[in-house]
Amino acid sequence: MESLQRVYERPGPFVTAYLDTSGDAEDADKAIELRWRAIHESLREQGADDATVEAIGAHVREHRAQTGQRGQVLVGEGGDVVLQDELPEPPTDLPAEDQAHVGPLPHLLPYLRRCRTRVAFVAADVDHEGADLLLFHGPGKAEEVRVDGEAHPVHKAHSGKQENQQRGHMAVEEQWKRNAEAVAGEITERVGKLKAEAIVLTGEDQQRSMVRSLLGEAQHLVLDTGSRTESAEDLRHEVTLSVHEAQVADAVEEFQRESGRGARAVEGWPDTVDALRQGQVQTLLWTADDHAGDLRVGAGATELSADERTLKDLGGEGVGDAPASAAVVRALAGTSAELVITDPGTVDLTGGIGAVLRYAA
Repeated sequence: MESLQRVYERPGPFVTAYLDTSGDAEDADKAIELRWRAIHESLREQGADDATVEAIGAHVREHRAQTGQRGQVLVGEGGDVVLQDELPEPPTDLPAEDQAHVGPLPHLLPYLRRCRTRVAFVAADVDHEGADLLLFHGPGKAEEVRVDGEAHPVHKAHSGKQENQQRGHMAVEEQWKRNAEAVAGEITERVGKLKAEAIVLTGEDQQRSMVRSLLGEAQHLVLDTGSRTESAEDLRHEVTLSVHEAQVADAVEEFQRESGRGARAVEGWPDTVDALRQGQVQTLLWTADDHAGDLRVGAGATELSADERTLKDLGGEGVGDAPASAAVVRALAGTSAELVITDPGTVDLTGGIGAVLRYAA
């Protein structure tokens, strides 16, 4: 959520477009252009300014279709594109009013929902000589990196005198350890650069165990999942699912625990919006859909309310009405709070929304 803060530094209004950029068809570029024309027309009908629409259109025209099902989100303001990102799947399930939106805030909940399918992680297939790494940045192709330790000696010999054989085995095991240290060091560095949420280790059992023991604080990111035979996409899907399920389970457990104590949890729109306005929210749980009505918003990140009077009483001044989801996302980004989107039935929340608080109400 913190990465969105720079978007909200702009005063608005914002233009938000979700575009299917799938490149499976032979005439994919033409199809993308036609989809953009429909979105362009809708944006103009909603009063979007020409300079901002043109800036978004320039990005679309510069885009080159890539094989596979995919999409893009583009947010513009004041003649500039302030956010552009790839989507792991086309946004064809979105209603037309979500695919093209103009308002005082960007419409980003559909984007964040789709971010659940994009987890940065490192997969390492380990052997005695080093490891083959796959670096998963997002929905695109994984980056391949080879880590080579010292190649000699890495194989134990079983001939000659027992004393010499034992000395040779010790030298090999010491080499394995040095190579494991090189691999663990590279993984740790890559995890930091990627801000990875998981590590998958496969390969030779003893060497893999040694690498894991050398990961230090990053050990908690290692998942017991994956195999050497899985495709990159299958691995991506499995890791993403595991990470998301763990995040949801932790958030739900904390919410239910704090709800039982009755101090650091709220649910329902009135209490949750009040907590957002006061900057109390640590983690927001959301099962509601994208159409929970509108809220009145002011210029500040936490200026949101169901009515104008409340904003004025708190010293704010309304700048317009925005979808409740857009107002909530801005408040979360502005207060560095976490968003956990849950599937229906995972947790029972009044109005489909609730929060764990940083401090008691």
